[in-house]
Amino acid sequence: MVTGQRIREARKKANLTQTELADIIGVKAAEISQYESGKRTPRWPKLNKLLDTLNISADEILGRDITVRNNEDYEVKLAKEDLQILSQIKASPKLYKALLANPERNVQVINNNLKHIFPEM
Repeated sequence: MVTGQRIREARKKANLTQTELADIIGVKAAEISQYESGKRTPRWPKLNKLLDTLNISADEILGRDITVRNNEDYEVKLAKEDLQILSQIKASPKLYKALLANPERNVQVINNNLKHIFPEM
């Protein structure tokens, strides 16, 4: 769903309607609506036109728009949504320390208990 949201945001930032964008890239307005709702993914030729028209990179559309580098010369791409989650974890010192102590085990415990934490899932 991140991809659809990013397409919608970029289209609005470019001050284009769905119909205008559709005309530019050569599809019907309904197809743009389906891209934005996540019901459909643009095929490569249309995706290229979409990226060029909206002046956005594939990484940004896919939600990988922040690069973090460390001393070991590797980079990690993070979506804005990922960064929001990490910021909230850091804001809770107890949770942060627990996850830091044994990340794999503690994430597995949380994952195993999602039904209890979020009954609607």
